[in-house]
Amino acid sequence: MDRRTALKIAAASAALGWGGFAAANDKFPTHGMRMVVPYPPGGVTDLAGRVVADLLSKKYGQAVVVENKPGANGLIGLQYLASTKPDGYTIALGGLGSNVLPPATIRNLPLDIPNRFVAIAQVAEFINVLVVRADSPYKSVADLLQDGKKRELSYGTNGIGTSSHLATEFFATKTGLKMLHVPYKGSSDILVDVTSGRIDFTFANLPAVAGMVSQGRLRALAVTSKERSKQFPDVPTMIESGVEDFNVTSWVGVYGPAGMPAAIVNQLSNDILEGLALPEFRERLERVNFQMAPLGAADWDRHNKAELERWSSIAKQAGIGSEFGKN
Repeated sequence: MDRRTALKIAAASAALGWGGFAAANDKFPTHGMRMVVPYPPGGVTDLAGRVVADLLSKKYGQAVVVENKPGANGLIGLQYLASTKPDGYTIALGGLGSNVLPPATIRNLPLDIPNRFVAIAQVAEFINVLVVRADSPYKSVADLLQDGKKRELSYGTNGIGTSSHLATEFFATKTGLKMLHVPYKGSSDILVDVTSGRIDFTFANLPAVAGMVSQGRLRALAVTSKERSKQFPDVPTMIESGVEDFNVTSWVGVYGPAGMPAAIVNQLSNDILEGLALPEFRERLERVNFQMAPLGAADWDRHNKAELERWSSIAKQAGIGSEFGKN
């Protein structure tokens, strides 16, 4: 089932009313559930986790408690999930940054991430955007590239092997330019240095910078998705800006520990997709610049595997890699 089909089915189901659908297994759940979020409260991953927790709670009439377990770029929360019983009562909200990029860029992780979890459902995507300071001489990606042919451009990321780092290395590979990587401990520090002109640009998650772009504090040169953003329809895509085949999105969804019964995986997957089609849950995600991108369990499992292969290849080509526990 592709994304378009999933959207149609979920929308049709939602149109009939949430209460009109019995669970595939009427014995699950018989009590409350836990939604693990491997990041601190308040971020976009946390918000998505709370939306899914609320929709499952409404569907099942059971409490779904969100437990934030941040640390080690999501690894602490994933280790906790892997230690739980694979019965469907403990699930987690993860994504590209926690479930794909670490095994693509870090050797000897203490957790075999690709094989210790089952993909239940993709929830949404958030695109990245190439931003420069508001008064930058760069009015387009072409302007940036033209200057990059004359000097080494500088860019900021929130660390080696993160989505912003790999996206920029992908950009460098596509354009043939050499760029200076400046890693930071947090996104806020990157934006301070972009707005002050200390670094030339960054690829940022759109939800994190949408306000600054709208307020004229940053200039958006291009979005990284295949299609333009609904929030900023006047901002071109990287492909439209002349960077061929540049399609980079971050995505989030629900995982469970490996070994979950297929019937429960499919039940949760179907119920999550139905819930995401309801306006009350869809609009909560869209308000913070998520783009709805539901995928069922089988399709999302394939997507995870394809993304791991893709980003592992990009990391290898760019020479990005580290040993776990070593700088």
